Amino acid sequence: MESKNLVMDNSGQQLLNETKVDSYFEIFINFLNEFLKWWYIQMPIWHIRMMKRIVLVLDDNLSFSLLFRNFFLPWHRDRSIMGYIVGIISKLVYLPIALSIISTAIAVYTLFFFFWLLLPPSILVFIIRSFWI
Repeated sequence: MESKNLVMDNSGQQLLNETKVDSYFEIFINFLNEFLKWWYIQMPIWHIRMMKRIVLVLDDNLSFSLLFRNFFLPWHRDRSIMGYIVGIISKLVYLPIALSIISTAIAVYTLFFFFWLLLPPSILVFIIRSFWI
């Protein structure tokens, strides 16, 4: 029994009419689909992970959660009344500053994230608007 090769004919020539070549429109639609999947699905997930990482690094550097958990502990473990007063007052001053820095970083990154999401539609709007003006 002889096996038949569908890609090669008997003369050794390659048959190209069996393969399908995508048109430019199909290539463009596929590119657009991949771009939108990357821009609106993969990159927002990356940005959310990056925001979590920024908050984690800021919390680690500013010791916000550590100082908040140990709010009522005395300053440098000095168990006198002065150690408690200095510890609580210094934390009352420092914690709002650290919270404002973390909140500002979250707000700036959130604005960047919304700018990222709105960039392609706004470019299309400006391109279409430029044809009418």
